[in-house]
Amino acid sequence: MAPQFDTPAARTLLLPLAARADFSRRHPELFRDAAAERLAGELGLGALPGASGWAGALYALRQDALCAAARRYLARRPGALLLDLGCGLDTPFPRVDNGRCRYLGLDLPEVVALRRRLLPPGTRERYLAADVRGLSWLEGMDAPQGLFVLAGGLFGYLQERELRALLCALAERFPGGGVCFDAVGPLSLAMSNAVSRREGGAPMRFALRGCERALRPWSAHFGEISPLRRLPEPYSRPGALPARIRLALSLALRMGELQLVEIAFRA
Repeated sequence: MAPQFDTPAARTLLLPLAARADFSRRHPELFRDAAAERLAGELGLGALPGASGWAGALYALRQDALCAAARRYLARRPGALLLDLGCGLDTPFPRVDNGRCRYLGLDLPEVVALRRRLLPPGTRERYLAADVRGLSWLEGMDAPQGLFVLAGGLFGYLQERELRALLCALAERFPGGGVCFDAVGPLSLAMSNAVSRREGGAPMRFALRGCERALRPWSAHFGEISPLRRLPEPYSRPGALPARIRLALSLALRMGELQLVEIAFRA
């Protein structure tokens, strides 16, 4: 039976899990997430509304983009700490683990309690129950071999001032680090919030307009800002996805309604 959560923010973790599991079953040649399939089965999420089609491709693409960015960082700093903000029931660590890096997953207390039960941490994994907006959790965080931040499906739920404070604090505290995250444009935000109002989910609050033009003034500690503007391989191959889904993803990336962004922090 699917778990019940006290807060709308916590309830947002079930759809991405169900969508990744569904996409993994339907398109194993593009994306394989055995852990998501197992968890979705255990939680009875097989028929969760909205978890197939476009949603599956979207969440698979997001996970792949975050993991690709993490691998690039780990190629330079293999002993780095991977900080997964709003980790939910995502499973990026097995995809990027090089045998040396460490993983810290942060989320709300009720989500972390569920994650500990369903995904017990390994020897180089740790979970932290905290509200990402508070920033007090940053105190004492140790990443002498580098820090790379993954933030899938989180930043859209923060106020712009909260997100700016978070990214500035990370960039200042961890020179040479980096972050990869997804964001939506104004139209996607409006459409998402219409669904949230109908289904009792958490409202999104932040839409990214213009990417580098919007983010560059936030911090002098930001280095290169790299948005993903085209649908990557293997998703872009003809026949890999239904044509309507491939076209929708391509247009969303090109128009900035779906944004996958990597920021390097200056050393």
